[in-house]
Amino acid sequence: MNSVNPSPAQSMYDVKPRMQLRLWRRKAKRLLVVLSFLAPALLLYGIFMLYPMIDAIRLSLFDWDGASPTMNFVGVDNYINLLKDGIFLQSLLHNLVWVVISLILVVIPTLVLAVMISKVRVGKLFFRAGFYLPSVISLAVVGVLWAKIYDPLMGPVNVFLQQIGLESLARNWLGEEWTVLPALVIAGTWAFYGFYLILYLAGLQNIDHSVYEAAEIDGAGPIRKFFSITIPSLRNTLNVVISMVVIYSFKGFALIWVMTQGGPFYKSEVVSTYVYKSAFSMNKVSYATAGGVLLGIIVITLTILFNYLRERRD
Repeated sequence: MNSVNPSPAQSMYDVKPRMQLRLWRRKAKRLLVVLSFLAPALLLYGIFMLYPMIDAIRLSLFDWDGASPTMNFVGVDNYINLLKDGIFLQSLLHNLVWVVISLILVVIPTLVLAVMISKVRVGKLFFRAGFYLPSVISLAVVGVLWAKIYDPLMGPVNVFLQQIGLESLARNWLGEEWTVLPALVIAGTWAFYGFYLILYLAGLQNIDHSVYEAAEIDGAGPIRKFFSITIPSLRNTLNVVISMVVIYSFKGFALIWVMTQGGPFYKSEVVSTYVYKSAFSMNKVSYATAGGVLLGIIVITLTILFNYLRERRD
């Protein structure tokens, strides 16, 4: 019986599938190794983050008070009612005002402060620790502290105004509708000033000092160097700071709840406090969940927008 030897072309044709199969096996093994390390974190993230988010969307489509054994399906009625709710729209407007005031008080002033500290030769660590210290304090403690500062009778703000002869400017800062929101924003920005400062200081360390030396040779002054070198070089850091300020402005709850609980007459109400009241004071759990979903959509959209703008500039 004659045996037929395979041609070289047939041998190559048989080898290629085997090499591809080995390659796929190696990739599968590597993927399994990676997943084995990521599995615990993915499991915890899925249980405590993804599942509650998905379940919140489901719950927002029902009418439920949090205790009844039955849940009535209402579809998007909760969302429609929220958009017709004057208090919710007012709280959303307060969030937007909080964002604007926070950006004004944080983005550029903190950068200027970071530049000044970076030029200090002696005691730089002291200034870093001093400004960062409020960031490690609980927001509940910050709220109690600033409530004492704004006290209309014994608070340091009004006492100082009276001592310098400006009694007419003394106010019940947390009790008047035109001052309560700015007062809360100032307290909130103070609590996180040091955190943003550290971000800027880290970004300043990555700037090549030869660029500043070349600008000085060309006759550029401090202001010109700040706007032409510092700000463009910290573009990514600025993007991170702005995005964090915006996200915190929409998510802020503890400070407002400790200091005013949304008063007086809803003048410091924000979405998070209104959602909390709707769920636990009015027993409108599904309605409150719909408000939380809308707040989450706003925050996620802004985060994606900031990341898109940063990648587009890069």
